[in-house]
Formats: sequence, structure tokens, C-alpha cells
Amino acid sequence: MIQAFTGDAFLAREALLGEATLQGLPPRLIPPEPQIVAQEAGGGLFGPSGVCADLRELAEAEWKPLREVLDSLPPSALVLLLDPKPTAARKKWYAEKGQIRDNPTPSPHELSQWVTNRAKHYGLKLPAAITNYLAGLISAKGSYENPALGLEALDQEIKKLTFVSQPVTLEKVQALVALDVPISGFDLVRSTTEGKLNAAFKQARELMERGEDPIRILGALSWQYVRAAKAWALLQENPMLGEGEAASALGMHPYAAKQTLLLAKGLNAEAVEAALGTLAEAEQAAKTGKDPRLALERAVIALAQSKVSIHR
Repeated sequence: MIQAFTGDAFLAREALLGEATLQGLPPRLIPPEPQIVAQEAGGGLFGPSGVCADLRELAEAEWKPLREVLDSLPPSALVLLLDPKPTAARKKWYAEKGQIRDNPTPSPHELSQWVTNRAKHYGLKLPAAITNYLAGLISAKGSYENPALGLEALDQEIKKLTFVSQPVTLEKVQALVALDVPISGFDLVRSTTEGKLNAAFKQARELMERGEDPIRILGALSWQYVRAAKAWALLQENPMLGEGEAASALGMHPYAAKQTLLLAKGLNAEAVEAALGTLAEAEQAAKTGKDPRLALERAVIALAQSKVSIHR
């Protein structure tokens, strides 16, 4: 049985991993290499017959050999495919050969309810004022145009609220939340971790000149450092960790996971923790009346001068 999970990348990935767990498959995504897919789908003496494959980076030329392998699998093999935006040809094939499980992004007027449900999933009961505020950050800043990034970032912010002392108020949420993680933030993170102050300053200023809010840049830096710290921990367990496995473990796009792994390989766990403290202080200063631009620039200086890239 072939099931293709389409729609919003974040929701589709979550739905696929949930279905894998329900069916007794390891909740991990493998690259769409025909030989690997055939081997995994074959199962083993004691394991179920099935495979979860990530097609987000699949080139059109790679589809034909993969399709041939999928066509050759027995009906009993469970194949779960993550393909948020399939081509017309793939979508037609999925409809003919299996089942399409679409996971659309909530529309702007549905986002508040999505936030409410997500908060309940994490054991939180948020007032309407907070759910509306969080939902408004996504639609107001255009993240709805980039749903995978918007929903993933929003989910991370909701998780952060589980650590906030009760009662959770709108003021506390406004002081803590930072969304919209720009992919260009990788260059800024890399410059700070390598101690390249001039380059880091230039990149931070370029982001602001393009209209990025300094507070959101600080939030992006924090988000990337947290991901890099998690990647560092994964590398301690498996130094040969590949970008496909990292993407699954970190809940990131394969390209983003690859960049995060490159950063993590040069990091020091204690220094990352100190960097997160620096960024938290900068965010707090920026959100409590101080000059956000100045807070960002001071944080960049502190991060670059701390030389967090010192190897273990």
C-alpha cells in the first residue's frame, strides 16, 4: 500500500511519522534512493515490511527509477512517501497506485483554532487573546506564503510556552516569542561561531536593510543555535550522521539540516549554552524598551568574541 503525504510540509511530515508509528514502522525518513527503498520495503525476519521516504528534494530525473522500484513492490509492503508538492505526473501516479493524504495549511481564519489545538497537545490551555496573537504573527508577516517555515516556527514557539511560569499572559508571550527564521541566518550564525566579527556585522546589517526586524533576527539566531546544539548531541552518538537522518531527527528540511550539521561539527556544547544565554538577554533588552538594533549588534559582538567555534 502506497500513501503519499502532501500539502503543508510540516503537517505532512508529522502525519507521515504518526502513521509510521501506528503501523509499527520506525518513525524515520530515508532518502529516495531506489536500492535503499527496495531494501527497507522488504522488511526483515522480525520487522514489518515498509518504508518511509522523503521526496522533498527529488529531482524529476530521479522519479522514474524510484517509480520502477515502487511498481515492483508487493501489495503488502507499506510505503509512506513525504512529497508536499508533487508534480502533476507524480500526483496522478499516487492517485492511481495508492492513496493521497493531503495536509493543507490552515487558512488565515483557521490558524487561531490550530494554535489552540496545538497548545492542548502540549498540555497548555491558552486564552483567546494569546492564540489570536500567535496566529496573527504568521499571517501578518507573510509566513502564510511559506507555510512549512511558518507553522514549524509557530510550533516551536508554542513548545517554549510550556516552560513559562503560570499564569501564561499575553505580556509574557510577547516578551518571549520570535518567529520567521530566515534561511540567510545561516551565514550570520556561521560568522559568529567562527569569530568573524566584521562579516557578522555586515550580514546583520544587510538583513536589517532588507527589512528584517532586529528582534526577529535575534530569534532566528536563537533558533539556529538550538538546532545546532541538538545536531551536536546527535553527532556525539553517531559521528557519521547524514543529512537525511539529521533532517528527520531535527524536523528540518534536508538542506537546512545539512547546513546545521556543518555548523554543529565546529561547536562546543558549553559555549552554545552560553551563546543562548547571550541571545536571551539581548531579546529581553530589545523587547523592554531598549534599542533593538543596538541589542542585536551587541549580541553579535559578544557571540563573535566568545569564539564559540572552539573545538572539543
